[in-house]
Parts: sequence; C-alpha cells; structure tokens
Amino acid sequence: MNKLALTVIGTVFVAAGALAAPQGFEQPVAGGPQGFNNQAPNTVAGVLQNAYDDQIVTLSGRLTNFLGDDRYEFTDEAGDRIEVELDDDQNWSNISKDQLITIVGKVDKDLLSTTIEVKQAAPLQR
Repeated sequence: MNKLALTVIGTVFVAAGALAAPQGFEQPVAGGPQGFNNQAPNTVAGVLQNAYDDQIVTLSGRLTNFLGDDRYEFTDEAGDRIEVELDDDQNWSNISKDQLITIVGKVDKDLLSTTIEVKQAAPLQR
C-alpha cells in the first residue's frame, strides 16, 4: 500500500511540475531572445486588432489630418487610419503633411479608442 501511495504522490508532483513549467518556448523570434513572441504589429490594422497598452510599435505612413492640439491622423500604406499624438515638447519640423514617414510610438489603448503616442518620427528614405 505504501508503494502505491508513493507512486501516486510522485506522479502528481511530476505532472504538476510539467504543468507549471513556462510555456511558449517552442517558437523562436528571429533576432530576439529565444522563446518569446515579441513581434509588435507594424500596420495600423495590426495595432488596432492585436496591440496591447504601452506596447512600442513602428509604423510607416503619412500624417494626413490635423485633429487639434497635438493630435493628428496617421494613415499607413494600406489606407488604415489611427490617431497619433505628437508631444509639443519635441521639435517635429523634420516631417510634414503627406510626407512618407516612419514613426515609433507607444500604444495607448483605452476602452473605446486606440491611439499612439509618437516618440520618434523620421522621413522614410526609399
């Protein structure tokens, strides 16, 4: 009886250890640490559908509309649009309306809206 009890207890501990092991280490990301799926979306549609709050994203497109204060409409090459915020503490004179640019920013995801706080913007060289 003791052997059976020890076998059952040992099996439970082994199974619990396997279930508690970290998951997601089977798909390496090119150029990143092994085992993490850290691919950020690179399109407006991807940001709207899959990005999480405070995620850093890089997008290419154009500033197409001024929305007031420091808010602009950003349109990517697929024609999808998202509101972006260009902090007035920075000098944004290196970019202009309808110029193809690359932005790097932080996703601000709320209950009813998703915007991007732009940290860097630069003209895209093609």
